[in-house]
Amino acid sequence: MSGQGAHRVPIVHSVTAPFGHLDLRMHQLECGTRGWALPPRGFESAEILPVVNGTLDGRAAVAFLADLEVAAALLRGFIEDVGGAQ
Repeated sequence: MSGQGAHRVPIVHSVTAPFGHLDLRMHQLECGTRGWALPPRGFESAEILPVVNGTLDGRAAVAFLADLEVAAALLRGFIEDVGGAQ
């Protein structure tokens, strides 16, 4: 019995935005699956794994957006609590 290994699926659409010392990368694969990753900025090697990643399919996209909005609100509160941005 021959095993099938994992293979890369081509990315058909990708967007990258700076996110601190990381890059927020969002992509859609040729098969239609969408996802996100937070790799370290400046590492383009395929052997470098993302710090974290996840799906943007179905309700996961809405949940991810809500998580980002909550994180932004918490960051604003933290900055205010510690005396503002310096």
